Amino acid sequence: MTAKARASRLFSVIVSIPLLWMGGCSLTEPAPPVQEVKGSPAPAYYQNPLLKNAPDPSILKASDGTYYAYPTGGSKFEAYSSRDLVHWNKEGVALSGKELKWASTKFWAPEVIERDGKYYMFFSAAASDGIPKLSVAVSDSPKRPFKHPSEKPLFDFGFGTIDPFIFKDDDGKIFMYFTKTLFDVGDRKESHIYVAELASDLLSVKGEPKLLLKPEQSWEVQSGKMRWNEGSYVLKRNGTYYLMYSANCYCGKAYAVGYATSRQATGPFTKYANNPILSASYKEVSGTGHHSVTTSPDGKEWFIVYHSHIDPAKGGAPRQMNMDRMGFGPDGTLYVNGPTMTKQPMPSGTTDWSNIAAEARVTASSGKKAFPADNIKDGMYAMAVKDGTGEWVTEGETDGAWVMLEWSKAKEISDVLLYDSSEVRRGLMSGKLYVDHDKSPIPVTFPKEPGAAAIVTVDRKKVNTIKLIIDQTLLDGTETGMSEIIVMGK
Repeated sequence: MTAKARASRLFSVIVSIPLLWMGGCSLTEPAPPVQEVKGSPAPAYYQNPLLKNAPDPSILKASDGTYYAYPTGGSKFEAYSSRDLVHWNKEGVALSGKELKWASTKFWAPEVIERDGKYYMFFSAAASDGIPKLSVAVSDSPKRPFKHPSEKPLFDFGFGTIDPFIFKDDDGKIFMYFTKTLFDVGDRKESHIYVAELASDLLSVKGEPKLLLKPEQSWEVQSGKMRWNEGSYVLKRNGTYYLMYSANCYCGKAYAVGYATSRQATGPFTKYANNPILSASYKEVSGTGHHSVTTSPDGKEWFIVYHSHIDPAKGGAPRQMNMDRMGFGPDGTLYVNGPTMTKQPMPSGTTDWSNIAAEARVTASSGKKAFPADNIKDGMYAMAVKDGTGEWVTEGETDGAWVMLEWSKAKEISDVLLYDSSEVRRGLMSGKLYVDHDKSPIPVTFPKEPGAAAIVTVDRKKVNTIKLIIDQTLLDGTETGMSEIIVMGK
């Protein structure tokens, strides 16, 4: 590869660094036809976005395995269904303003849960005074119709409230996390996140709401004197509560997702020092936030479902639904493999193929102590890591370095996905993939798009080993590396 070619690819990486932008709002672009679910005998891929005009997406994984998506609406909430998280079918209006006696506008951020054969839709809506309030509607179906049990909002705390999220703890207690909308704090306005325990009927609260989070980290104040913490999502793992949230104005590029942790559902919560974990880290994406979390059909993978701006240069209200993988590092920290706009493997359990890299023994030509070769199968892609964390990094070598995966029994393999390093100084240009020591390797060219994998189709049924030898690196340095290798097999 010539010096000119290296410089061209380096330039394409550098210009992806984002610029902060704030834009206007309009919701005019019609949604495209929803695709029908189609099976695939070979490894299949999806690519963001998944749905147009679907802001603040909430995902319910129902007890029968069907997924339902409920995005923000204007004067109604619509429902979508899917069996694979990728192909969505429109189910119609789940809740209309005609159903409510007290509100007809600002139908925002619904959250649906399933309990004892019924479905509860928590949401915010506003009356003529424009102040949003929280309430809940009930249905016998996750599709429709949801009926409101009162002529007024069920949760009126005396101030504007949005973004309800419902969490059931191991002891059976149920909590509602929500956002107090913009109010005066000195010379600025802020939105804060609160929690309140719900009564057993889910129609009222017990006690007073408790303040949990407010904007205070440096990345959360990029919207000037209007600052937000909103869009709560809570999950519990190994005794730790993870309160995920969004910050900055939804209409701007800097809208992003962070999280805080606690040992109790009601806090106190401590924000992760390296927030945000999902942000618009390159120019093709803007406003990545207000998310939901779910698992793959077989329950083996975590996914974050979030929105971004349809027009990344303009920002504003038109938003689309995206999905990327997320997970937990060895120390319990959350990471997100996104945002991506390139091909990614379908969620596990949707085809006969799955990632079998974790079953392989990994060896390499070299590896730094803190960056061993085993890192290429830890689930963390280049989009997720910071400062090379979770990557394989060579020790004093670049061109000619190699890494090999070996299985104790031959595996049927279709595709190999190779993810470059997150560090430009360790970036890769090209390599060769050897299958079972074949003398005719498959050439590999690493793509320049952020989050993209070099996808190599392996023309062989049964394989014991694959070996990647690096031909050329992006820069002349003393080390190189990779963030991940995914092997689609069975």
